[in-house]
Amino acid sequence: MSGKTVFRVPAETRSRQRRAADPAVSAWVSANAGAGKTYVLAVRVVRLMLAGTDPGRILCLTFTRAAAAEMANRVFEILGTWTRLDDDGLDRAIEKVIGERLPVARHGFARQLFARALETPGGLKIQTIHAFCDRILHDFPFEANVPGHFEVLDENQARELLDEARAAVLHEAAASPDSALGRALTTVIDAAADLSAEKAINALVHDRDLLAAWVGTSASPEAAAAELETLLGGDDRRSLDDLHREMLDSPDFPPDYRHALAEAAAATGSSMNIAFADRVTIAETAATTTARRDAWLEAFFIDGGNGTPRARLVTKAVAEAFPDFIERAAREAARLADLREQERLTRALAATKALLILAYGIIGKYEAAKRRVGVLDYGDLIARTGALLDKREASAWVQYKLDRGIDHILVDEAQDTSPAQWGIVNALAQEFFAGEGARGVRRTVFAVGDEKQSIYSFQGAVPAWFDAMRRKFEALADGAGAPFENVRLNLSFRSTGDVLAAVDGVFADADVHNGLTELPEAPVHEAIRRGEPGIVEIWPVFEPSEIEPPDDWAAPLDQRVDDDPATRLARTIAATIRGWLDRGEALEADGKPIGPGDILILLRRRNPLAEIILRALKDRDIPVAGADRLVLIDHIAIQDLMALGQFVLLPDDDHTLACLLKSPLIGLSEDDLFRLAHGRTGSLWAALGSAAG
Repeated sequence: MSGKTVFRVPAETRSRQRRAADPAVSAWVSANAGAGKTYVLAVRVVRLMLAGTDPGRILCLTFTRAAAAEMANRVFEILGTWTRLDDDGLDRAIEKVIGERLPVARHGFARQLFARALETPGGLKIQTIHAFCDRILHDFPFEANVPGHFEVLDENQARELLDEARAAVLHEAAASPDSALGRALTTVIDAAADLSAEKAINALVHDRDLLAAWVGTSASPEAAAAELETLLGGDDRRSLDDLHREMLDSPDFPPDYRHALAEAAAATGSSMNIAFADRVTIAETAATTTARRDAWLEAFFIDGGNGTPRARLVTKAVAEAFPDFIERAAREAARLADLREQERLTRALAATKALLILAYGIIGKYEAAKRRVGVLDYGDLIARTGALLDKREASAWVQYKLDRGIDHILVDEAQDTSPAQWGIVNALAQEFFAGEGARGVRRTVFAVGDEKQSIYSFQGAVPAWFDAMRRKFEALADGAGAPFENVRLNLSFRSTGDVLAAVDGVFADADVHNGLTELPEAPVHEAIRRGEPGIVEIWPVFEPSEIEPPDDWAAPLDQRVDDDPATRLARTIAATIRGWLDRGEALEADGKPIGPGDILILLRRRNPLAEIILRALKDRDIPVAGADRLVLIDHIAIQDLMALGQFVLLPDDDHTLACLLKSPLIGLSEDDLFRLAHGRTGSLWAALGSAAG
């Protein structure tokens, strides 16, 4: 098939696109994947300029640089094409965009828009929200309290500074175990495994802006922890020692009653009774309060007090010998369950306080390091700009200056906009619906997104805010008597009907689609490529099989066996493709036999499965382009070359030299390396020199 495929767009879809792109109204667009949202956004920018809006007064905020570049390219492609068309061609092109012919007298103005967009001071503002905040802070450094010529850290630089701050705090804590940091570190290590503690600290450091906003209302992390304690049940919480003593001080099982019960139970010879008697005895005689508490809980609960209450504590004969035993035991189990819950909360509060102290220390050192060298990170750009626009003493002046420069705000990928970023958009647009301005210009807000496509929750995105902000701006527009459009773009220009029908089928049931978006309704996808072939196959999950442990102790720990699920999946994919090629199966669209270049394999992430699939394809002699992206330093050949460079710089590094000697650059075997290294008295490099002969 040659040339570009031209689809006949339904009139209803064109109508929705034009409503969304109307420069006279604010609009909120929910667009399915492949529904042409970038086209609609670009057309709206063009229509704003065609309506007379100065390009410099249009602000387009996107989520990534790639999206900003694509949007700018779309705008300039449309405007650039207009400069080359005659009057008839220009009429048709403009009619396609705005739905009507432009008066001939306006043709010259339309052809000038390309140059106007290029020559606007500062350029057409199509940028990421971080780039926009960067510009705002550089324009108002005094008001924002940031260095006048600050630089922005990239992710790697920010990670390095954070790692240095974390290492410094943990070293200080380990070196001074009696300090606040030292006690906090001990508490965290006791409360959680190393990896769990590390993840918790990293999570707090990652959300440091939220943490700073909360801790900032208190004098210290300790005060913040006390505030949290009050929120969770009062500030008179008992210590762990107090709780343990209270557990042992049972009103239903006083010492005399316990002794008599334990003696009677032990005398029966029943294993159940003896076990209960032993636990009661330990609860009386153990050396520490903690050990006595553990034994007493074990008497009433399975798994040392962490499980469910025991169905029976003693045999029927013992229970009948103590007539009210069952009632006493039930009350005691309930009392212990309540105290056990209080104990868990006390431990959680202690661990949380310790985490706060450590995280706050790390954040403090990180912020100090940034101030020392005059830099900000990406999170600072958003937080500082939000604070600037919210700061009463400065925001009026800043808002006045910004208000004179922005008439239209367009937000792309709005489902991935975080609450803090929405706060900036809201602050910028707060005067848009305050009534008729002095210039008599109708100002608008536009957003396009799809809650179902949100993928940046790890960066603070909250998909529910897409609908929440729609409702907010719609209410503002209604209050000001300004038009506001809710537009849905369901028609996909990308996928075929069979693929989209499969997606809708998956989410048709209410139990499945509830929670997918704020509106409790099933998604609807329509395909413009009607009649084109498509198929969706659901393969069974490749589960691991039970296999005997390998007898070869020398086998690599990461060696994959033939029955490994990933290996089986990769071989199935390769066998399927090999079958298509061998049988000469054709694509129904053009009847041409399928070739290797017609096949694309998509993975959720770049992980070892990609390499396994590549290996399986090559084993079947299927031409394959290889991985679409390669991290150079992760490739074994690059690591070997890096080992060579590191050895040249530091010959006495035995580990690096050993890696180099085993690499294909030298090619020594395990036995060769053992003979060379075992029993040596100096460095491996010296041993290699001695063995040179």
